[in-house]
Amino acid sequence: MFIVFLALAVVSVVFLLRRKKTVKEFAIVDSSVLMDGRICDIVSAKFLSLDLIIPSFVVDELKHISESLDKVQRSRSQRALSIIDKLQKSDVVNIKIVKLNLNGGGEASVKIIDFAKNAKAKIITKNFDLYKKASLYGVEVLNINDLEAAVYPLFLPGEKVRVHLVKDSAQQYQAIGYFDDKTIIVAENGKNFIGKNVVLTITSAMFTSTGKIIFGKILG
Repeated sequence: MFIVFLALAVVSVVFLLRRKKTVKEFAIVDSSVLMDGRICDIVSAKFLSLDLIIPSFVVDELKHISESLDKVQRSRSQRALSIIDKLQKSDVVNIKIVKLNLNGGGEASVKIIDFAKNAKAKIITKNFDLYKKASLYGVEVLNINDLEAAVYPLFLPGEKVRVHLVKDSAQQYQAIGYFDDKTIIVAENGKNFIGKNVVLTITSAMFTSTGKIIFGKILG
Protein backbone atom coordinates (compact mmCIF):
# COMPACT_ATOMS: atom_id res chain seq x y z
CA MET A 1 0.00 0.00 0.00
CA PHE A 2 2.83 2.38 0.93
CA ILE A 3 4.64 1.64 -2.37
CA VAL A 4 1.48 2.30 -4.40
CA PHE A 5 0.79 5.55 -2.58
CA LEU A 6 4.38 6.71 -3.03
CA ALA A 7 4.29 5.87 -6.73
CA LEU A 8 1.06 7.85 -7.22
CA ALA A 9 2.52 10.79 -5.30
CA VAL A 10 5.67 10.73 -7.44
CA VAL A 11 3.63 10.71 -10.66
CA SER A 12 1.54 13.67 -9.43
CA VAL A 13 4.58 15.73 -8.48
CA VAL A 14 6.43 14.98 -11.70
CA PHE A 15 3.34 16.00 -13.67
CA LEU A 16 2.97 19.28 -11.74
CA LEU A 17 6.60 20.26 -12.12
CA ARG A 18 7.06 19.12 -15.71
CA ARG A 19 3.80 20.18 -17.32
CA LYS A 20 5.47 23.35 -18.68
CA LYS A 21 6.85 23.37 -22.22
CA THR A 22 10.38 23.54 -20.87
CA VAL A 23 11.12 20.36 -18.93
CA LYS A 24 13.32 20.99 -15.91
CA GLU A 25 14.96 18.70 -13.45
CA PHE A 26 13.92 19.04 -9.85
CA ALA A 27 15.40 18.47 -6.44
CA ILE A 28 14.10 17.70 -2.96
CA VAL A 29 15.13 20.13 -0.23
CA ASP A 30 15.61 18.82 3.31
CA SER A 31 15.31 20.62 6.66
CA SER A 32 19.09 21.07 7.08
CA VAL A 33 19.26 23.29 3.99
CA LEU A 34 16.26 25.36 5.04
CA MET A 35 17.62 25.84 8.57
CA ASP A 36 21.01 26.77 7.12
CA GLY A 37 19.38 29.60 5.17
CA ARG A 38 21.81 30.03 2.27
CA ILE A 39 19.44 28.38 -0.23
CA CYS A 40 17.67 31.74 -0.67
CA ASP A 41 20.87 33.50 -1.73
CA ILE A 42 21.84 30.60 -4.02
CA VAL A 43 18.44 30.77 -5.74
CA SER A 44 18.51 34.58 -5.98
CA ALA A 45 21.99 34.46 -7.54
CA LYS A 46 20.62 32.00 -10.15
CA PHE A 47 23.18 29.32 -9.31
CA LEU A 48 20.35 26.79 -9.17
CA SER A 49 18.37 25.89 -12.28
CA LEU A 50 16.25 23.17 -10.67
CA ASP A 51 12.63 23.21 -9.58
CA LEU A 52 12.36 22.50 -5.86
CA ILE A 53 10.22 20.14 -3.81
CA ILE A 54 9.77 20.45 -0.05
CA PRO A 55 8.08 17.36 1.45
CA SER A 56 5.22 18.19 3.80
CA PHE A 57 6.84 16.19 6.61
CA VAL A 58 9.85 18.52 6.42
CA VAL A 59 7.57 21.51 6.98
CA ASP A 60 5.86 19.66 9.85
CA GLU A 61 9.25 18.92 11.39
CA LEU A 62 10.24 22.60 11.20
CA LYS A 63 6.96 23.68 12.79
CA HIS A 64 7.52 21.22 15.62
CA ILE A 65 11.09 22.45 16.21
CA SER A 66 9.86 26.07 16.13
CA GLU A 67 8.14 25.33 19.45
CA SER A 68 11.29 23.83 21.00
CA LEU A 69 12.65 25.00 24.34
CA ASP A 70 16.09 25.21 22.70
CA LYS A 71 16.42 28.88 21.72
CA VAL A 72 18.92 28.27 18.89
CA GLN A 73 16.91 25.44 17.32
CA ARG A 74 13.70 27.42 17.68
CA SER A 75 15.27 30.43 15.99
CA ARG A 76 16.70 28.40 13.11
CA SER A 77 13.43 26.58 12.44
CA GLN A 78 11.50 29.85 12.46
CA ARG A 79 14.00 31.28 9.97
CA ALA A 80 13.58 28.12 7.85
CA LEU A 81 9.80 28.63 7.73
CA SER A 82 10.40 32.23 6.71
CA ILE A 83 12.75 31.06 3.95
CA ILE A 84 10.08 28.69 2.60
CA ASP A 85 7.74 31.68 2.36
CA LYS A 86 10.39 33.71 0.49
CA LEU A 87 11.08 30.87 -1.93
CA GLN A 88 7.37 30.48 -2.65
CA LYS A 89 7.19 34.18 -3.54
CA SER A 90 10.31 34.06 -5.72
CA ASP A 91 9.94 34.36 -9.50
CA VAL A 92 13.37 32.78 -9.97
CA VAL A 93 12.45 29.26 -8.86
CA ASN A 94 9.40 27.00 -9.10
CA ILE A 95 8.75 25.38 -5.72
CA LYS A 96 6.11 22.92 -4.48
CA ILE A 97 5.30 21.67 -0.99
CA VAL A 98 4.29 18.06 -1.52
CA LYS A 99 1.66 16.90 0.96
CA LEU A 100 2.34 13.24 1.53
CA ASN A 101 0.91 10.88 4.10
CA LEU A 102 3.72 8.35 4.19
CA ASN A 103 2.32 5.69 6.48
CA GLY A 104 5.37 3.50 6.06
CA GLY A 105 7.09 5.27 8.95
CA GLY A 106 10.86 5.49 9.16
CA GLU A 107 13.28 8.37 9.33
CA ALA A 108 12.77 11.52 7.28
CA SER A 109 16.05 10.81 5.45
CA VAL A 110 14.77 7.41 4.30
CA LYS A 111 11.52 8.96 3.04
CA ILE A 112 13.45 11.64 1.14
CA ILE A 113 15.76 9.07 -0.46
CA ASP A 114 12.85 6.79 -1.44
CA PHE A 115 10.94 9.67 -2.96
CA ALA A 116 13.99 11.00 -4.83
CA LYS A 117 14.84 7.57 -6.19
CA ASN A 118 11.32 6.94 -7.48
CA ALA A 119 10.97 10.45 -8.92
CA LYS A 120 14.48 10.43 -10.42
CA ALA A 121 15.14 13.66 -8.54
CA LYS A 122 18.21 15.11 -6.88
CA ILE A 123 18.49 15.94 -3.17
CA ILE A 124 19.80 19.25 -1.82
CA THR A 125 21.19 18.92 1.70
CA LYS A 126 24.01 19.80 4.05
CA ASN A 127 23.39 16.72 6.18
CA PHE A 128 26.43 14.49 5.73
CA ASP A 129 24.61 11.31 6.83
CA LEU A 130 21.86 11.88 4.27
CA TYR A 131 24.56 12.63 1.69
CA LYS A 132 26.24 9.27 2.34
CA LYS A 133 23.00 7.25 2.44
CA ALA A 134 21.61 8.77 -0.75
CA SER A 135 24.89 8.18 -2.60
CA LEU A 136 24.73 4.49 -1.70
CA TYR A 137 21.31 4.28 -3.38
CA GLY A 138 22.52 6.03 -6.51
CA VAL A 139 20.64 9.28 -5.80
CA GLU A 140 22.50 12.41 -6.89
CA VAL A 141 23.08 14.82 -3.99
CA LEU A 142 23.93 18.51 -4.09
CA ASN A 143 25.69 19.38 -0.84
CA ILE A 144 25.66 23.09 -0.04
CA ASN A 145 28.95 22.72 1.83
CA ASP A 146 30.56 21.44 -1.38
CA LEU A 147 29.37 24.55 -3.22
CA GLU A 148 30.71 26.75 -0.43
CA ALA A 149 34.10 25.01 -0.59
CA ALA A 150 34.21 25.52 -4.37
CA VAL A 151 33.69 29.29 -4.19
CA TYR A 152 35.45 29.95 -0.90
CA PRO A 153 38.59 32.17 -1.18
CA LEU A 154 41.71 30.05 -0.98
CA PHE A 155 44.12 30.69 1.86
CA LEU A 156 47.69 30.00 0.84
CA PRO A 157 50.32 28.80 3.32
CA GLY A 158 52.14 31.83 4.69
CA GLU A 159 49.17 34.21 4.53
CA LYS A 160 48.31 36.03 7.74
CA VAL A 161 44.86 36.37 9.30
CA ARG A 162 43.53 37.87 12.53
CA VAL A 163 41.16 35.79 14.64
CA HIS A 164 39.62 35.74 18.11
CA LEU A 165 40.28 32.40 19.87
CA VAL A 166 37.25 31.25 21.86
CA LYS A 167 37.92 27.73 23.18
CA ASP A 168 40.43 24.93 23.43
CA SER A 169 40.61 22.02 21.01
CA ALA A 170 40.45 18.29 21.61
CA GLN A 171 44.11 18.26 20.56
CA GLN A 172 46.61 19.33 23.20
CA TYR A 173 47.76 22.99 23.11
CA GLN A 174 45.45 23.91 20.19
CA ALA A 175 42.74 26.59 20.35
CA ILE A 176 39.78 27.30 18.10
CA GLY A 177 38.39 30.49 16.62
CA TYR A 178 35.87 31.33 13.89
CA PHE A 179 35.65 33.63 10.90
CA ASP A 180 32.43 35.63 10.44
CA ASP A 181 31.05 32.88 8.17
CA LYS A 182 31.61 30.30 10.96
CA THR A 183 34.69 28.77 9.32
CA ILE A 184 36.70 26.94 11.99
CA ILE A 185 40.26 28.14 12.55
CA VAL A 186 42.62 25.95 14.55
CA ALA A 187 45.61 27.70 16.16
CA GLU A 188 48.63 25.57 17.00
CA ASN A 189 49.93 26.31 20.50
CA GLY A 190 46.99 28.65 21.01
CA LYS A 191 45.67 27.31 24.30
CA ASN A 192 47.24 30.14 26.32
CA PHE A 193 45.66 32.76 24.03
CA ILE A 194 42.00 31.78 24.48
CA GLY A 195 39.87 34.93 24.80
CA LYS A 196 42.37 37.03 22.86
CA ASN A 197 42.76 38.31 19.30
CA VAL A 198 45.82 36.85 17.59
CA VAL A 199 47.48 36.93 14.17
CA LEU A 200 47.99 33.52 12.59
CA THR A 201 50.18 32.39 9.74
CA ILE A 202 48.16 29.92 7.65
CA THR A 203 49.77 26.49 7.39
CA SER A 204 47.04 24.44 5.70
CA ALA A 205 43.32 24.13 4.98
CA MET A 206 40.93 21.20 4.88
CA PHE A 207 37.68 21.16 2.87
CA THR A 208 35.12 18.41 3.48
CA SER A 209 31.40 17.83 2.93
CA THR A 210 30.85 18.87 6.54
CA GLY A 211 32.59 22.22 6.13
CA LYS A 212 36.06 23.73 6.09
CA ILE A 213 38.85 24.02 8.65
CA ILE A 214 41.82 26.40 8.49
CA PHE A 215 45.05 25.67 10.41
CA GLY A 216 47.63 28.21 11.44
CA LYS A 217 50.42 29.14 13.85
CA ILE A 218 50.46 32.17 16.12
CA LEU A 219 52.99 34.83 15.16
CA GLY A 220 55.48 35.85 17.77
